[in-house]
Amino acid sequence: MKNIYLFCTKLWVYSIELPVLLIFWLALSLNDQSDLPVKFYPLIITSALLIIFIMVYFFRFISINNDEIRSHGLFSSKDSALITENKTLVVSLHPRHNIKLALYTDPEEEPEFNWMRTDNIAHREICVFRGRAVGGKRSAKRILQYFTFPDGELSKVFCDGYVYENDTIKVTSSAANEIFNISIKFKITIV
Repeated sequence: MKNIYLFCTKLWVYSIELPVLLIFWLALSLNDQSDLPVKFYPLIITSALLIIFIMVYFFRFISINNDEIRSHGLFSSKDSALITENKTLVVSLHPRHNIKLALYTDPEEEPEFNWMRTDNIAHREICVFRGRAVGGKRSAKRILQYFTFPDGELSKVFCDGYVYENDTIKVTSSAANEIFNISIKFKITIV
């Protein structure tokens, strides 16, 4: 099954590895010149472990497929939610190449908790997944194409007030301040 992957960490974050890499390289290159009995091996091992830890700690991504949206990474939130009928995926394009994904469900379904039940149901949607990734218009286009959005309509979707509807999805777009939102409402569960 095909997935869409969105990386969650900006590449400049990994620049914090440069000092650790420099220490590792210096300790490795000057190890033969050391007069100590253990030489620089503790420093080499510690800096190597720190390099690996930094890589693993910041490595996070979001995968999207027909069944679910999921956050991956050893130190990520590991959230996931099923993409089914009557749910809405909101793709928010923020400045500086940031993209936020949120999956909302209809509250008219049976609530999961007793405290969510009310007699007077005001129509509001409940957010079941939130995630932030690196991306822009191209990432939003990939997500739309994945969910049966026609290629000919892609240029129009970034206009404020755009609405598109077919048998499986309903796409609406809106702009507020510097944030551009694209909402994908699922009419059926896509298999």
